[in-house]
Amino acid sequence: MPRYLSALGAVGEEESPGLELIEAHFSSRLRQGFELGEITSEFSLLGRCVLQTWFEAPEEMRPDFTALERILAALQSASAFVTEMFNRHQLEDAQEEKRHLRLVRSVFDQVEARAAGEPRTFSECLHAAVGVVMAAMGAHAAAVLLYEPTREELVTMAAAGLANQGLARHVRALKLSSFVGHFARHEEATTLEDIATTQLDVPQELRHSGIHSLLGVRMPPHHALLGVVLIGIREQRSFTARETRRIEVLAEALALYIENAQLNETLARQIDALREEQRLRDVFVSLIAHDLRGPISAARLAAQLMDMQADHALSPEDLRRRVAMVVRNLDRSERMIRDLLDTQRLQAGQLLPIVRQPCDLTLIAREVVDDLAQQHHDRLTLVEHGPVAGLWGEDELRRAIWNLTMNALKYGSTVERVSVEIRLSAATAEVAVHNAGVAIPPAEQARLFKPFNRAHEGGTVHGWGLGLAVVDGVAAAHGGNVTVDSAPERGTTFTLRLPVITDAASA
Repeated sequence: MPRYLSALGAVGEEESPGLELIEAHFSSRLRQGFELGEITSEFSLLGRCVLQTWFEAPEEMRPDFTALERILAALQSASAFVTEMFNRHQLEDAQEEKRHLRLVRSVFDQVEARAAGEPRTFSECLHAAVGVVMAAMGAHAAAVLLYEPTREELVTMAAAGLANQGLARHVRALKLSSFVGHFARHEEATTLEDIATTQLDVPQELRHSGIHSLLGVRMPPHHALLGVVLIGIREQRSFTARETRRIEVLAEALALYIENAQLNETLARQIDALREEQRLRDVFVSLIAHDLRGPISAARLAAQLMDMQADHALSPEDLRRRVAMVVRNLDRSERMIRDLLDTQRLQAGQLLPIVRQPCDLTLIAREVVDDLAQQHHDRLTLVEHGPVAGLWGEDELRRAIWNLTMNALKYGSTVERVSVEIRLSAATAEVAVHNAGVAIPPAEQARLFKPFNRAHEGGTVHGWGLGLAVVDGVAAAHGGNVTVDSAPERGTTFTLRLPVITDAASA
């Protein structure tokens, strides 16, 4: 301004001298957050000072009245020029703001296919939106923290810029000492001018990130807390009114899109759950209509044949064979019904009922292997390391080992043997069932223990997809677990782990 005043003193016929000085002053005032009225008032004040000086100066030292008029006209022109620049700046600023709002909206609208053929996830949308916020604010860091009402904590969902490491996976409770709590407690945008010296609780990584000043705003400002948007800059300064207004506008839009995205995710999960429930109903009906009918029909046919030949003497061998067929098919039906009932319990979140009694895990495994060897001959190997005793549900463990072994026989190599190994490790008993053959893809491993899911879903092996779910339920009922390790070079191993309990009081 002093340089501009000097330029006014040298004004001639030119009405608006020093336009570059006016523009520089205008830009400086904008950066400091001045409004139009405050900037033009400076020129008005300068005009009054010139006029007062002219009147107070001795008559012989006064410039002629024509020169005074030119100076006052130049100041008036400067004020008009500033008004024009401010309006043009406001228009450009509004257009830029609209552009960034459009970018934020487009981020959350991208539910259509990406290059990979999949829609954006909620997390990806947030990270992209944070980048837009940082660019819109001309900031060096930005983050979005969302509120977890059950824990009363704000959790960093996305961060960018210099504060990425300082805020990544950051969690802060809404305490008076928390810097994010400081932002969340105010309905208007709030500034933290120097994070290096503040007494608020700030992560050390953020204090040493190069960021000095933070501007944060609550989402939404007047309703239940959804989260906080904040930006950071390297300079230690206050934020301008323009910056404050812009982050409030961006935060308002973000809050709306985040809420919509969360609702869409919830709706999608509910739709998926309904589809899965319908799929399970269809599978259940199919199983009842097809699979259970098979063994029951076979048992009935065997019984009818025995009845038809009651008047004819059956050899003891034929009688035993037909009775065994009836028993075998009825046992198969019983296992199917029991698996279905237990699956219903598991889906309801219940533990399977077990009756703990002293039993030997090695002996149970040996019985299962002997039973299955009658049908599968030399495809099974039992690896024993002596008795493994404990208080367990004997019938449930027999089912679990049977299911694991049958699973290996179904899906394993028909050339190499299936091994069932019983071992004791510290206070844990383990049953490891291994088969060679095609490995189970990692994506399928994650859902193997869910009901009605089978490994190698597109294969030709028929099954209900309940066996491994029951094994998982048996493990959980004993306080143990079951895991799978599968790779082409190692084959597939299912390991059932059970805590060894020998004292009934500890069961």
